[in-house]
Amino acid sequence: MEEKTIVTGRNPVYEYLRESRPGSGLVLYISEGAHGKIIDEIISEAGKKKARIIRKQKEYFSSHHPSSTHQGVILEITGDTVRLSQEGFLRQTAGKKGLLVLLDHLTDPHNVGSIIRSSEALGADGVVIPRSGSAGITETVIKTSAGATAYLEILQAANTAAFIDAAKEAGFWVIGTSDRGEKDISDVRPYRPALIVIGSEGEGMRRLTAEKCDFLVKIPLRGKIPSLNASVAAAIIIYEMMKE
Repeated sequence: MEEKTIVTGRNPVYEYLRESRPGSGLVLYISEGAHGKIIDEIISEAGKKKARIIRKQKEYFSSHHPSSTHQGVILEITGDTVRLSQEGFLRQTAGKKGLLVLLDHLTDPHNVGSIIRSSEALGADGVVIPRSGSAGITETVIKTSAGATAYLEILQAANTAAFIDAAKEAGFWVIGTSDRGEKDISDVRPYRPALIVIGSEGEGMRRLTAEKCDFLVKIPLRGKIPSLNASVAAAIIIYEMMKE
């Protein structure tokens, strides 16, 4: 059975259409009352990609998704794009001294989507998500990422420890994030290629994951709140790592 992806929201749908191959199993549903510049651009891009365009009454969308989520447009994608193998992608990223972000059992789809968005916007090469114990690439994740999932390589790791080992074999530094980190965030820029590990929202990195890191890095905080949201911490670290 072919994989099917559902994308909702005007900006995410537009970004996915821009990235899709022509004729790659695309069906675009548009509300009869939807209009405006972005809708015109979506329809134009859908035509270029040979997507099937279906107009539906507003009730169709409301019965499937909250209006704030779909915004009168839903894109259905059947099939998947051809991607490099995990080993091939690691070698390619290591060769350019790139940056990957590993999410160690983050379960909040809004955090996952935000981290994907920051990773793409700031220039990271990909995000790694464990197949179990983490939020998958759901409609909420896609919407929160503002369409960044269409552009960024998303790897699903069957086993986190095995993925870290494979990254090390490919030449990556594995850098964990923790308030107990021994290195300051400003000291980690030279360590490339890098795999940045972001821990779960409540407990941080799991012990076994932390033990596999080459070192832990901390973000110095000056206020009374002792920690940052996972997606905020990830954005700060990615930004610091991607500085020239």
